[in-house]
Amino acid sequence: MDLIAILIFTPIADRFHRSRHVIFSMSVLLQITGLCLVAFAPLSATWTRYGGLLLVGFGLGPTVPICMAWTSAVFQKRHGEVGVAAATALVSGLGNLGSVVTTYALYTGWPEDARPGAVQYRWSNVVMICILVLSAISSWTLWALLRMFGNEPSNRLKAARTEEVMDGAAQREGDERGLGRLFKRGDGPTRVI
Repeated sequence: MDLIAILIFTPIADRFHRSRHVIFSMSVLLQITGLCLVAFAPLSATWTRYGGLLLVGFGLGPTVPICMAWTSAVFQKRHGEVGVAAATALVSGLGNLGSVVTTYALYTGWPEDARPGAVQYRWSNVVMICILVLSAISSWTLWALLRMFGNEPSNRLKAARTEEVMDGAAQREGDERGLGRLFKRGDGPTRVI
């Protein structure tokens, strides 16, 4: 389900990159719907609960690539390739920390949640729903802050006198592969010929 969702949602998120917050929120909404099915469907509705788990997986798949691409887009312009590396490491580290916390603190940390029956893991799933709602709110907050304050390049990158910044890693890779001649450099903006 992750793979199918990644193949569907990430090309759309790349095409409509200014609306990544909407596509991310749609993925989060799918996860919330799936968790609600798992948490609140009757115990006898085995296939409904299983479908909820599949829906959680389907919603989860695109969130990581969308977050990584959005992080790169935000930090590349302002901080260059070092900023992208630092931001990507931070997002990845926080995501892994969240996985550990939710797995071990929620689903195995509450003895009353581990009792068999219709309410098994219900409160852990409710906490996960709250975390997902906070994630969607955070994506809309980031979008609003970028709209209000912009994302202007830093003074160091402005000094390069280019309208479009091409990071050094891409330039080095192009030179190593013999593609450096495709990029015209000069006093004007850097552009692909």
